[in-house]
Amino acid sequence: MNHLKAIAIAALALSTQARSAEIPTPKDGWVSWQIEAVEDAPAFCCWNWNDKFANAGACKLDGDTTGYGTRDHEKTDAARVYARFKDGKLDRLRTLAAACRVEAKSPIQALDGISTDDSARWLTGLTVGKDLQDDVLMSLGMHRGERAFATLNRLAVGDSNIETRKQAIFWLAELRGTAGADVTRKAMFGDKSAELRKHAAFAITLSKVPDVADSLIKLGNTDPEGGVRAQAWFWLANTGAPNAEQVITAALRKDPDDQVREEGIMALSQLPDERGTRALIALAEDRSLSQEQRKRAVFWLGQSESADALAYMDKVLLGNTKR
Repeated sequence: MNHLKAIAIAALALSTQARSAEIPTPKDGWVSWQIEAVEDAPAFCCWNWNDKFANAGACKLDGDTTGYGTRDHEKTDAARVYARFKDGKLDRLRTLAAACRVEAKSPIQALDGISTDDSARWLTGLTVGKDLQDDVLMSLGMHRGERAFATLNRLAVGDSNIETRKQAIFWLAELRGTAGADVTRKAMFGDKSAELRKHAAFAITLSKVPDVADSLIKLGNTDPEGGVRAQAWFWLANTGAPNAEQVITAALRKDPDDQVREEGIMALSQLPDERGTRALIALAEDRSLSQEQRKRAVFWLGQSESADALAYMDKVLLGNTKR
């Protein structure tokens, strides 16, 4: 048995080496290579922000900041993978638009002849800790082609770690268009985990597909868990869908879960412009609702900086004084 186990371990090691052979990685230092980016990929780079403008700045690859950002929804058709190694192990990974300027404390060796599929295969074969996992999944999301998509899909559907599944779903929804949205919707409506269904309700709002609001409305009306339904209404309001207030208000009248009704009122406060204020005032004035629901609407009006909300609060306070 021990002999068979040793053979299996050796075979696994050889398999891993074969998957990694396409990328000639160093023992120490930075390497980089260019890949084809997925269609409509955001031009991720680093920006210096002030009150009005975002100015392009070089990404400091060795710095603590690991976020990704774009300006004016800029797109790219090419990205560059930057990988730093320490004692032969991957120590840091960033994937940025090919045109993004970068700075590093040590020279960056540019690798030529790395295909996008080979890069995705190498990323798929990595074993990394939590600190690098999201960067790896984001990088796979940026890689054009079925190989990278298949890896993200597999992780989203069947990985044993729910945090890995959530991160895979996030990047599928954010970067992989209709196909990524389809995976996200399957999680929303078919996964056994309420936590994952909640996360998918958020992730679908990152997608550019046209039926995001319809998916959230269906989830809010059908999910068996109150917490998931409440999340659906919260994210629906954040989309600013034209019928969001009508749909959420209808849910307040029929949902049997007190928490869903309470969080639905809070969700209305997330509507853009003055729509949230108008919806909350309508609830506060609706005597067919319970006193607790109307008080909750007034509470969220009180949290608003809207001039109409403040005027209504003054009206309520004056009315209470007269009584």
